[in-house]
Amino acid sequence: MPSSLDNFDAGYDALSTGVAILDRSHMGRVVASGADALDLINRFSTNETTGLADGDVVVTVLTSEIGRVLELITVVRRSATESILMTGPDAEDTVVEWLDRYNFGEDCDFAVSTATSAQITISGPKATDMGIKLPEPGRHTTTEINGVEAHIVAISGPSLASYEVLINEKSQASTVWDGLLAAGGVPTSEDSFDVLRVEKGLSARSSEISNEANPLEAGLLPYVDFDKGCYMGQEVIARLDTYDKLQRRLVGLLSESGTALSADSSLKVGDRDVGRITSAVTSRSLGRPIAMAYVRKAHTKPGTVLESLNGPVEVVELPFAAEVIPG
Repeated sequence: MPSSLDNFDAGYDALSTGVAILDRSHMGRVVASGADALDLINRFSTNETTGLADGDVVVTVLTSEIGRVLELITVVRRSATESILMTGPDAEDTVVEWLDRYNFGEDCDFAVSTATSAQITISGPKATDMGIKLPEPGRHTTTEINGVEAHIVAISGPSLASYEVLINEKSQASTVWDGLLAAGGVPTSEDSFDVLRVEKGLSARSSEISNEANPLEAGLLPYVDFDKGCYMGQEVIARLDTYDKLQRRLVGLLSESGTALSADSSLKVGDRDVGRITSAVTSRSLGRPIAMAYVRKAHTKPGTVLESLNGPVEVVELPFAAEVIPG
């Protein structure tokens, strides 16, 4: 399967107005088995993972003692004793080690399946035109694609809305890929995906979503259930919300000079650091360099000018120029 496409414009157009497919086998996958697995996860989860029905899908954040993001995961319940945990790249071992650390004899086991399985993303407004059985949002279904059993998960975010196709045997991924091509899917690059994601102001793993941020800073509020039972880091997150104690916000930046911006570079007011760029791209829709950044609250008013490594930038609200961004 091709993991990228040289024609950036075709990939971007497919994501924004058609249907795109993307090899995401590098993302992490874990098989959670045993009657107590989801209960154990629930102790560290900002969203409820107990009481799910077979086929239910929930996106949640695993948090540390101080309310920081350990990892954003998608929980796919297949049965009472088996679920799939979908993680970011290179995060699956960390998740398993974390859960195993607090497993004191419960009926559960966590096995990394990334190397032996595969994952293909379907994204774009015309995904339903492919003629493939797709689940409702927040659900999982099993179907056949080109004669191969595939498990399709409907995910609403926080990145671009997508259907994640999970294939148990990695050797069968190319057959599924060919079936998606025949159904009208356009191969798309990570670069195309990332540009549209940033234009829409959506957080991504390893940039906005990291253990340096709490879920509220990282734009993950929809995946925090303030009514659920106790979980690690809950008190910290509740105080941040109740007393509006966030010290920084996620904002958009426009390059004033037209110079490309640099991810992971600092933002300054005079000699003082006030923020850090997390994602930087050149917007196809806006025709200029843009970025997402964590900035201290006092400097997040739209129109504020900050100094970056690549020159002055203007603070804007996310998402960018919604009237010209596709979708």
